[in-house]
Amino acid sequence: MALGVSEKHPLRNLKSIMQNPGTRDAILPVSVMLCMHTLIALGIFIIPVMAPEIGLDAKRISRFVPMLYLTAAIFAPFSGPFTGRFGPMRMMQACVFSSAVGIAITCSGEEIPMLVGAFFIGLSLSLATPAASDILLRYTPATIRSLIFSIKQAAVPLSNVIAGLLVTLTLYYGWGWQATLLGISGVAVAMVVIFQPLRNRWDEARDTASHVTFTWQSFITGTRMLTSSPALRWLAISSFAFVLLQIASTAYLVIFLVEHVQLTHETAGTIFAIAFAGGFFSRIFFGIIADNFISPLKTLGILGLIMGAASIGVAQFEPGWPLWGIAVMTFLLASTAAGWNGVYIAEIANLAPKGQASNVMGMSLVVTYFGCIMTPAIFGLVLATTDSYRIAYTLFAIPSILVGIRLLILKKQ
Repeated sequence: MALGVSEKHPLRNLKSIMQNPGTRDAILPVSVMLCMHTLIALGIFIIPVMAPEIGLDAKRISRFVPMLYLTAAIFAPFSGPFTGRFGPMRMMQACVFSSAVGIAITCSGEEIPMLVGAFFIGLSLSLATPAASDILLRYTPATIRSLIFSIKQAAVPLSNVIAGLLVTLTLYYGWGWQATLLGISGVAVAMVVIFQPLRNRWDEARDTASHVTFTWQSFITGTRMLTSSPALRWLAISSFAFVLLQIASTAYLVIFLVEHVQLTHETAGTIFAIAFAGGFFSRIFFGIIADNFISPLKTLGILGLIMGAASIGVAQFEPGWPLWGIAVMTFLLASTAAGWNGVYIAEIANLAPKGQASNVMGMSLVVTYFGCIMTPAIFGLVLATTDSYRIAYTLFAIPSILVGIRLLILKKQ
């Protein structure tokens, strides 16, 4: 079932200043969305990165991650209607708070509470991107749309950088992983309160008289919009292929480096942080490229080829590899596998029917999150049957390369 909202979408009654936004109008919204998304994304990645310290192996991570993304996939179609009813800023506040609750619950370290925590974190993820996109579409000129959305999406690699650094700091200072998680949760709650004054301004166009309804027809309508053109359809497919490598690198890379390559947890966490720092800057760089030099579809196609090749390179890691070689190849994988989302989301918003960006975004994220759900199952199955990270990372490179080739030859219609 999906949701529908009666009456008008809030984007239809914007003030005149929002009809022709300037570059300066986007600065505050993108800054706030970057901060809020970073806290949400940190809730997603801190557990896998902290896994060796918590005592989680690849099998337990393969239960935590699917629960998180299954929740996100189930609730993603609800994001557009809820955004229209309650306002995008209120939804962002609710998402950050939900992430804080989920992180706090995982502090028990026990199986059931960890899965409950994954549910709340997944809920925050499912509703956040369309809500933030709603705000950014109002305040961003079309000429810098890919850049602004890429800056917002840079929250994902930024959260990975923070997660990697927190591992190093936690071990160095002996804070204890529970204290680190509770600290993250506290900062998230504080952020909800700090940004409350912006709520009235950014939620003024919400439709308070609308009613959220549960209908199959709205689900079918959203699916039809997503598949209405080859470009939208292949964008959704590309997100599935690319997210396989993104999750494979964020959820398993540290465990791979510790268990197989035999690095210390501190060294693996530092390499992880440095590598995803590249993802932060690459998202912004790729946004500039897509806005000014190469079309978004072709930019994504090139990224698919590069991240596929980098995954094959990472698959070759063995104990005794030079540390600089591990760092360089990991950097290349992280900067591309974590660098495509901003261009992707901006292009989905650009191609969506007028006034339906959050609804189309929500449906496209169902495809993306399905890839997130499938990654642990497939990756775990390959490890269980072959006991080989090399085979796993090589197999995951194939869809990315194939989709990359398709996007390069695809014409926008």
